[in-house]
Amino acid sequence: MYGMIFDFLREYVVERHGGKETWKALLDDNDYGYKIYFPVKEYPDEEIVALATSASKALNLPLPDVLEDFGSFVGPKLTTFYHMYVKDKSWKTLDIIEIAGSSIHDTIHQHNPSRKPPTISSKRESDDYLILTYHSHRKLCPVVRGVVRGLGEKYGERFRIVESQCMHKGAEECVMHITRI
Repeated sequence: MYGMIFDFLREYVVERHGGKETWKALLDDNDYGYKIYFPVKEYPDEEIVALATSASKALNLPLPDVLEDFGSFVGPKLTTFYHMYVKDKSWKTLDIIEIAGSSIHDTIHQHNPSRKPPTISSKRESDDYLILTYHSHRKLCPVVRGVVRGLGEKYGERFRIVESQCMHKGAEECVMHITRI
């Protein structure tokens, strides 16, 4: 996983859960010591899982809840980081998911063919309803749900997200029905 996600995780911990000392405690808990994650360098997936698991234990919250909260934190930051894909200033949450989501992952894969980004596709059924399909060996669907919620907060929108199938329940991919309410 790219270091950018680790850096977002560090920002999340620092801003929402106790500051730099909490981040240092998570690194220490996993015997990582002092570590800087560089945005375009790849790091083992196991490291992000270990850090998130430690955060879950420290917060006494289920891991999926922590991952979804992290997603809501990172969603708006992704629109800044990947601003070149948000081509229309009038776009809102569903537009960004529909158009920019797959473009970002396709471009990342072009620059690094060995990288294994998630597969994300969407089908817009109406102005207020989109079906999102997500597949990744990482099974981070709670982060995806959080990203939708975080983008919604950024644009003053709320969403109902219903998963009709989930990899954590044995499905090959997650299918999320996202409705603006």
